[in-house]
Amino acid sequence: MKILDKKLKGKRCLVFVDLEGTGYSHEMIEIGAYLTTIDEQGFINKIGAPFKRYVKAHHKIGHFVENMTGITEKTLEKEGKPFAEVLKEFRKYVGKYWEDCVFVTFGNHDMVIVNRSFEENKETASEVFVRQINRANFDFSAFLAPYVQDLNGNPLSLANYLKAFGVAFEGKAHDALTDAYNLMDLYKAVLDHPEVLKKEYMKALTHYHHAPQPVVKMIKKLTDGESVSPADWEKAVEETFE
Repeated sequence: MKILDKKLKGKRCLVFVDLEGTGYSHEMIEIGAYLTTIDEQGFINKIGAPFKRYVKAHHKIGHFVENMTGITEKTLEKEGKPFAEVLKEFRKYVGKYWEDCVFVTFGNHDMVIVNRSFEENKETASEVFVRQINRANFDFSAFLAPYVQDLNGNPLSLANYLKAFGVAFEGKAHDALTDAYNLMDLYKAVLDHPEVLKKEYMKALTHYHHAPQPVVKMIKKLTDGESVSPADWEKAVEETFE
């Protein structure tokens, strides 16, 4: 898929990552990841062992996040590790692929969490590691947004993107490892079903708010299987001024 090739830039390793963060300071409290290798067409050919860690934060988690994730202060006290230590373990997990992989996330908030966590742990955490994660980040939600949208032109949730491709969300949302797994499933579904991506894109074009109305009308006719002639185009333009 050419539009995906441009994003992956020949890389042969994808690390699907999801992070959970505190409610106010946006510090990392959980990371879940799956390291995969892909073939020349972008299809996943190997999935590595999962990576999951709880991360101690300097600030409180917040009741909303606790209720949403099930992660409590007691969880972090008992099972959490310092951010700098988890970052080193994540670097070791990715191993030989570190300089030649893409970190696939869903939405831009994961990078906010990485960077806020680094700000809180500058004295101990590796800036080089954080820079590489930012440099090699691929927001899959932003990639899909122009092609698959709701009727108002908005991007979908992870669960609804999966639904659009006929895939059920597995497990409980807002668990980092579960979300990373479902993100990997979404990536696979997009590669396996380009016909769905095409169909959804055709639908999205009919309610693309930034296109001139005559263009939208013509696209809608074509999407509905109707023929469009030069006379139809001229009429659509004329109707703009009625």
